[in-house]
This record gives sequence, structure tokens and C-alpha cells, in this order.
Amino acid sequence: MKHIRRWIVLGGLGAIVTMGATAHAQASATVFRFHFEEAVSTPTSLPECLPADLVGTQSGVEVTDGQGVEAPGGAFEVHGTTLFDYRVDFPDGRYVIGSAPGHFALHISPGGTVVTTSVVREPRTVYNAGGEPIGRGTIHANSHTTFHDSNGNGLPDPGEITSSVDRFSFTCS
Repeated sequence: MKHIRRWIVLGGLGAIVTMGATAHAQASATVFRFHFEEAVSTPTSLPECLPADLVGTQSGVEVTDGQGVEAPGGAFEVHGTTLFDYRVDFPDGRYVIGSAPGHFALHISPGGTVVTTSVVREPRTVYNAGGEPIGRGTIHANSHTTFHDSNGNGLPDPGEITSSVDRFSFTCS
């Protein structure tokens, strides 16, 4: 899933900045900005509002922009926005156009406490083969996790999680 990949990338960025900052003077915050673009073309189904066995080709571009800050004392924070505008074409001529803007944040304290948050609201419209809208759907996904990374691997392992909320819902019409 892209959210899992994003946290792995952000965790890797955190580790790189933390290692590089060990030699850096702790006098001021280190700030960096990042921008990623990834073209996507992959088979997919959209089981939230269409039959799960209906597979089409999803194409679009995912753009992520954000900022990372390492504060004096070792705290590290990343936040940003990802926008994924896409189209899914199905073999029967139907297609879906959607947009998935998401906001994310990662905070690592010097003691190893990690807080992650992700919020996505993804509206999409289903069209028939003639290009007329025949349905709409919206996905809502919210995730928040707080854990103390006792083993230093950057991932929430059993026994490390102190707070975890995952909410996923959708509407179809």
C-alpha cells in the first residue's frame, strides 16, 4: 500500500537526517524540503463502489511535497501533502476519475517516541462508456499511531504501540 511505503520512505529520511546530524552542530534547526513525482500505471479494482472482480488499469501521477525539520536536541519532524489524481479504465468502457489528496506528519522525539498521522479524503466519479456520470463515491481514511521505538527499527512493533487509530469509510451513490 502506498501509505506503508510513504512511512518507510519518511522513516528512512528520518534516519538519514539523524545520522547526518550527529556531526552537525546542535545550534540551529536543519530544514529541508522535498518533492516526489511518480507516474502510476497498474491494474486495480475499486471494490468500494464497484464489483471487486472488475479490474481496470489505473493511471495517474502521485505528487508529494513536504518539509522536514531536525530541531536542536534531536527531535525530527516531517509533514506534507500527497495528491494523486487518477483515472481507471475498465474493459467494459466504464471509467472512474478520482483525486486523493492526503496530508501526513511524522514526529520522532529524541527519546524514541514516534507519532504518525495521515488523513485522506478521496472523491471519485464513475462514468459509463458514453462519458456520462453514473455514480459517485468518497473514501475517508484517517490514521494516527504513537509508539516508542524500543528496538530502533523505525516501525511500530508489538508492545511498542501506545496509541493507534485507523478509520476507513466510504460512501457510494
